[in-house]
Amino acid sequence: MSSTSARTKKPGDLCGGDGAVRNDKETFWAAVVAHQKTDYVPMYSLAVANIGGQREWWENGPSGGGKDAFGVAWAGTESAGGAGVPLGNPIVLEDVTRWEERVSFPDLDAIPWRDLADAWLAGIDRERQYVNYSAYNAQFERVTHLMGFVEGLCAFTEEPEATAALLRAITDYKIAALERISHYMHPDFYTPFDDLATQRSLFISPAVYRALVLPEHRRVNDACRALGIQPILHCCGRCEALIEDFIDAGFTAWASAQPVNDIARITRDYGGRIAVIGGYDTNGVPGTMEASDAAVADEVDRCLTQYGAGTGYVFSGMRMPGARHSRDEAMAPILKAYGAYAARF
Repeated sequence: MSSTSARTKKPGDLCGGDGAVRNDKETFWAAVVAHQKTDYVPMYSLAVANIGGQREWWENGPSGGGKDAFGVAWAGTESAGGAGVPLGNPIVLEDVTRWEERVSFPDLDAIPWRDLADAWLAGIDRERQYVNYSAYNAQFERVTHLMGFVEGLCAFTEEPEATAALLRAITDYKIAALERISHYMHPDFYTPFDDLATQRSLFISPAVYRALVLPEHRRVNDACRALGIQPILHCCGRCEALIEDFIDAGFTAWASAQPVNDIARITRDYGGRIAVIGGYDTNGVPGTMEASDAAVADEVDRCLTQYGAGTGYVFSGMRMPGARHSRDEAMAPILKAYGAYAARF
């Protein structure tokens, strides 16, 4: 598609608004938390600084690979920039009905939270950016890590009562960790990672999600709000069938939304109740190392043109490690045309 028409637009042409919001941080809050239309489409990486995530060695194993604090073995990946992938061997939990015997949770008091806070928050300008804590391996993911993916999926349908009990224990652990995170790091947002779908469909049915996972997502979200933190769900894949459930669970936003979902419809129909962060085709040519600047600009153009007219859309995109330019560098020209940019550009 040609991106010339979009690049001639001026800030405010796409989304409208009352003109009251002027900087990236305020615009992000207006779009994500207040669910308002804004003068321009905010860019996630400009408004938010991320901590936690892959650096949680107790959740993801040591850098380069190894076992996490649950005993799950991880391997570092070259294709994903070093991000860990669970090996599925050895299996920690073979029978979900025996989870109380087999599963050991991390010792949260052994984690140097104050030192981590000092290291991870260093250099973040909280006047200019919000802080988001990314918490990998949420409830659904952790069950599949402990059991291996196939057996983990089977447990949701074959042993729902035992699986529900394990999910509740995982939630208890996550809330206890959240309390420490809040005390030492004071994040504005908390994003659990729970990828529930492939590019084609959900791993579990909506009914199973509602019966087993949604109550645990809601418990963490309630704990977040009690601590003054806004919850965002990271969920890759085609999970649009669960949008109303994500709202019911209390998420203020859904992140890493991929274009296999009807994002334009979701921002139109649900933008007043849940924000959508993402849209960039990370799995297609624009996300590859070889993508040209023109291909990147055209993809940004597509996102803003197709999704930006709705309420609560936040642009977010990434390119594979090793790309010729960083994502901000390559995306800056087209973002500037829309006004979604910071002074550094």
